[in-house]
Amino acid sequence: MAMALPLMRRAARAPVKGGVDRPDPFGAVQSAVREGDFDEIIVSTLPARVSKWLRRDLVTRVERLGLPVTALDHRVVMDWSKHLPGG
Repeated sequence: MAMALPLMRRAARAPVKGGVDRPDPFGAVQSAVREGDFDEIIVSTLPARVSKWLRRDLVTRVERLGLPVTALDHRVVMDWSKHLPGG
């Protein structure tokens, strides 16, 4: 997250929030959505072959919370950062 948040802020040219709330990622997202005001949820995971979050169907569960969800493999985030201004 330390690497992803600055990249997302630069890309969005707007404030971006991220956090680690609890060991259960769905519970953390659910809590954040309930307590905050967000336009979109971005889930960045390890590659599918090793991601426990993807095996637990985190993205589909998060989509049910009613906000747009974008799922990114961490390799996409790293490649994407090369194309940002100042990247």
